[in-house]
Amino acid sequence: MASTIGVGVVGPGWVAGEYVKAFQKNPHTEVRAVCGRSEERARAKIAEWGVDAAVFTDYEKMLARDDIQIAVITTPPPEHPGQTIAAAQAGKHVVVEKAIANTVDEARAMRDAVAKAGVKSVVSFVLRWNPLFDIIKAQLGDGAIGRVVLGEVDYFHGIGPWYGQFAWSSTKDGGGSSLLSAGCHALDSVRWFMGGEIVEVFQYATAGKEPPFDQYEFPPTTATLCRFEDGRIAKVTSCLECVQPYVFNINLVGTNGTIKNNRIYAPKKFPGQTSWVEAPTIQPDSGDVTHHPFEPQINHFVDCVRENRESHCNLADAYKSHEVCFAADRSGETGQPVKLPLA
Repeated sequence: MASTIGVGVVGPGWVAGEYVKAFQKNPHTEVRAVCGRSEERARAKIAEWGVDAAVFTDYEKMLARDDIQIAVITTPPPEHPGQTIAAAQAGKHVVVEKAIANTVDEARAMRDAVAKAGVKSVVSFVLRWNPLFDIIKAQLGDGAIGRVVLGEVDYFHGIGPWYGQFAWSSTKDGGGSSLLSAGCHALDSVRWFMGGEIVEVFQYATAGKEPPFDQYEFPPTTATLCRFEDGRIAKVTSCLECVQPYVFNINLVGTNGTIKNNRIYAPKKFPGQTSWVEAPTIQPDSGDVTHHPFEPQINHFVDCVRENRESHCNLADAYKSHEVCFAADRSGETGQPVKLPLA
């Protein structure tokens, strides 16, 4: 691996800027190319970001550069499969935004292409690097609340026309579903905290049908029940039509206590405890990408590339979170429970 790792970004939009900032701060990387449909817009973005990078409108030509080792894919989800597979076949390590794809077959193809090429990958379930998540994982690892038997993670974020991506994320072909568009962060968090395999899901889906949320081509509100192979259960709510501030709710009920967001009740760990112990830390309480921990995510991934090891959030693992989303949405459409893995 070269001493400085070259980075190429495709899709110079809102979230791409956060990746660029993260790579700029990493001492081992340099953003060397940006690819977009509009050369003018791409040039405006690199000027805004303050990077000295080549501009491409042809993604294949960007991938052909020998001085680029990492491809960062921040285009809308329908473009992710082809761009990810092309990057893997070109021998590039891959950073890809969620949702990775809007169909299970495309997601599998991406997973398999990366594995076949032997390149590293990370999917941007970026909340895994939120400081509260670090605290919760540490408490779970320490056995503070025992074995988690019930997990609840809820995503409430009113996403309307005031968001730039709404024009495509509200469509069936673009956003895909409430879970795929955004709520997959909550579903992935359930897997991240509870571990094990989800073997069955059941979903209810609904729509308020009030402007401007009536523009959604899929039910923007879903509630999904998950059953793990060992009998534990979880509930994931995804609501994109709520009229309220952003809320990402975490509730983990264990055999020896409970974690509720940044509060913990664990009398075996804190003898004599009479109320919640609160950790004053940064929480996942904003939908603004500038609030998300892209820098630790990218530092983690660069270390994976340099040390030739896999990320805990690589395409193989992220596929599992997506597969549960696909199964849940299938349940919402059919009104029947759906077993995993999908055939």
